[in-house]
Amino acid sequence: MKIYASVFVTKVAKPMQNAEKMIEIMQKNEADIYLFPAYCLTGVSCSDLVHFQSFANETNEALDRLCEYSENEHKCIVTAVAGYENIIIRDGDLIQKGSTTIDGKKIIVAESGDENGGDILLLPTAMAGYPCIQNDIIEFCAESSKTRKCVIAVANQGFGESSADNVYKGFAGIFNRGIIVDFKGQEAPEEIAAKADSEQQTGLIYTRPNRGEERFPYYGKNEPTRYLNELFLLQVQALYTRIQGSQKQHLVLELDGQASSAVALLVSVQAMKMCELDPKQIFAVCIGDSESAAVQNKELAEALGVTHLSINPIRALDAILYTADMQQASQQTAEGCMQRLHTQILQDLAQQHDALLVGSADLTDIALGSTVFGGIFARDYNVNASVPKTVLNEQLKLQAEKYPQAKSALTAIAEASADRIQENAEDLIDFALFFFAKRHTSYSDIKNYCLAVFEELDEDEIVEALDRFLRQYKQNQAKRSTVYEGANLIGFKLPYFPADIDYDLI
Repeated sequence: MKIYASVFVTKVAKPMQNAEKMIEIMQKNEADIYLFPAYCLTGVSCSDLVHFQSFANETNEALDRLCEYSENEHKCIVTAVAGYENIIIRDGDLIQKGSTTIDGKKIIVAESGDENGGDILLLPTAMAGYPCIQNDIIEFCAESSKTRKCVIAVANQGFGESSADNVYKGFAGIFNRGIIVDFKGQEAPEEIAAKADSEQQTGLIYTRPNRGEERFPYYGKNEPTRYLNELFLLQVQALYTRIQGSQKQHLVLELDGQASSAVALLVSVQAMKMCELDPKQIFAVCIGDSESAAVQNKELAEALGVTHLSINPIRALDAILYTADMQQASQQTAEGCMQRLHTQILQDLAQQHDALLVGSADLTDIALGSTVFGGIFARDYNVNASVPKTVLNEQLKLQAEKYPQAKSALTAIAEASADRIQENAEDLIDFALFFFAKRHTSYSDIKNYCLAVFEELDEDEIVEALDRFLRQYKQNQAKRSTVYEGANLIGFKLPYFPADIDYDLI
């Protein structure tokens, strides 16, 4: 029995277009069972559209088209559809119970893979992507197929989905009794497929990569280099999708000498290339840099082939403070004014060039609320929204090796950022943030974890850093609520705590 697991570029909220694409794929590839990702007719990201009758009618028309094709060509089609969940379309009939028998073999369809029994288990899935998700899926499917002594096929949503909340990492695989018969990952906006005969038992045995450093718990059980590379590709995919959806031809971002902005620039360059747009249509804006920083930023922009703009806002800042009768403005007020001025300049440039304003604020800054209202959070789309500062810096060091022409500038930025991270104990904050936000771990346990890992710090230093983190986290919920969209790429979100509740996080 031939199985064909296919992932294509879904058109969100275009059921009939997606149905025709599925038919096109089936016409070109002979198989007994065609497995497609969950919600590939509508897209995962159509949100509340599924509750509108007009959209439900469009979905049903697309299902009718698939049923008609299945009846005429005697095909078996498997997916999941909003309102129906797991379905099998076979010989013109729509089977909602998620199981059937073909040539004496019991076929079970499920999204979770928890169902027992059956000779072939088909998994149409729509799981949000995170680094090394393929490792977890391969391990689960390989072990489950071995334990159940069955064939497991999986197809997950990928390119084409919205990047507002999540990015979807497309993959397709077929496993037989512990063997990886065929597995493909979607690295570009194009169709991928895994195909095999259900009796085939040749292939690879999966081996889990080495565990990452404990100091970076975000890596989990995965090899750090692979984790960082896949994280970068997810960031690129997210921005690519946003560029495609917005139909913008230009990008604007601030290049400020920080690792976060350097990574955002690298992501932007790769996303524009994926969109087949010229990196020259990226405006890397440097505002009020020191002479040394200005030289470094210009070197980086030129090495990456983007357009470099240098702007001196000091006169404008002086005029603003004077007009507001703040000749004796405090340093904090002046710095806040400068941040908002940067944002205004960037927003004006984006409007002038009909460009997408790309943000670079990282997860650490968002958690701490390290900005003023109208500051670095006020961007159209943030590519670093779910990446902590320490992981971002490791990512920059890795990516620097791939850009020989820009390696010197990127390495210098990474080294300077590493010094700032250590000086501000942000590596400890990122470590604590993982257990606080993902595991919801108690204060005392987080402190003990920090004591075990950060041996170079004494208990007083650790307590001071932890207290500062939790105090700022609670105080700055209002700022976090103003953060513009950015995809969740690490599998968890920052918890919401109203600033005015009487609850001590420490």
